[in-house]
Amino acid sequence: MKLNRIATAVIASVASLGLPAGCSSGGGDAEASGESETRTVTDSSGAEVEVPADPKSVASLHYAATETLMDLELPPVGQGEFQDPAVPEEWVDQLGGIPIVAQEEPDLEKLAEASPDLILAPNIYEPDMIKQMEEIAPVYQFTLRGGDRADWQQRVGEVADAVNQTDELEKLSADFQAEQKEIAEEYGDVTKGAKLGVVSSYEDNSAYLWGSQNMVGSLFTPLGFDWSAKEDASIKKYAKASQGGNRSGIKEPEAQISIEVLDKSLSDADIIFVTSNMRGEYDELTKAMMASAVFKDLPAVKAGHVYPHGKATIAGYADAKYGVEMAEKAIRDYQKG
Repeated sequence: MKLNRIATAVIASVASLGLPAGCSSGGGDAEASGESETRTVTDSSGAEVEVPADPKSVASLHYAATETLMDLELPPVGQGEFQDPAVPEEWVDQLGGIPIVAQEEPDLEKLAEASPDLILAPNIYEPDMIKQMEEIAPVYQFTLRGGDRADWQQRVGEVADAVNQTDELEKLSADFQAEQKEIAEEYGDVTKGAKLGVVSSYEDNSAYLWGSQNMVGSLFTPLGFDWSAKEDASIKKYAKASQGGNRSGIKEPEAQISIEVLDKSLSDADIIFVTSNMRGEYDELTKAMMASAVFKDLPAVKAGHVYPHGKATIAGYADAKYGVEMAEKAIRDYQKG
C-alpha cells in the first residue's frame, strides 16, 4: 500500500517545517514546557523507538491496545475497528466518536488525518507498512501474535510503557490480583479439584480450544481451578504456528479443531466456559457449536455446568475483570451441585 495524496500532504507539511513527523517543534517555549521531550523505548520487535515523553494524541491500530488506553483514561485519537458488544457498555458512546483508522490494514489517509504523535501497532504488519506509518508518527509495535501472545499482561505493560503510564498500570494490576485472591479464598473448597475447559467457535463445524497456558488460564487458574488435561493435550496435538496471523513460527497455546474431536478434548471437564461477548451473549457460530450432538454429549454439558465467560482474547483489565466476575457467578452456580 502506498501513501495516498492526503497522507502525503500531511507528511510533506510536517517535513516543510524541518521536523520529524509526529514530533513537536524545538525552541525555547516548547522545550521549557516539555512538549519536545522524548524517551526511547524498546518495542516487541526489538526496535528502539523514540516516543513522546508525554504523548497527547495516540492512535491505536487494534483494540488490544485501545482497551489499555481506555483503562488508563487515555482515549486514542484514532482506533482499530471494534464491535460494540465486545467492549464495556460504558465505553460504547465514547469509542463511537473516535475515528476508525484501521481494519485488517491501516488506512493511511485516515491515520494521517488523526494527527497522532504516537502510533501503537500490533506485531502483524510487514516492514514496508511500518515504514510508511513512521512517516506519520513514531510506531511502537506491541505483541498481538506469537509465542508471547498468551501473556496479555505483558502486552498491556508494553502499551503502558509506550505511553509512559507504568505506575498507573501497576495500580490496576494490584487491584485485579486482589480480586482474584479474594474469590480463591472464598470459594477454594468449591474450585479445588474442579477441572475447567474453555471453548469458542470461529468457523462452521469447528471448535477453538483455549489451554491453561493461554490468556484465560491466567484469569481462572488463580481462582483455584484445575484445567482439563485433555484440552491441553488436544492443543498440543492440533496447534499450528501459522494460525491467526502468527508470524513468529512458535505454536501458541490454543488450537482450532474439528467438531468431531471435541468429545476427546473436553470429556474430563467438570465445568465448561464458552466464550461470549461482554454482555454474556453467544454469536451464531458459538450457538451452532453448542447445538451440536458432540457438544451436548459432554459430561459437563449434561450436568448443566456450561457458562459464558466473556472474551478469550484479553485486551486489558476491563476484559479481565469481566471474565473473573463471570467466573464467580459460575462458581456460585456450580456450588449448588
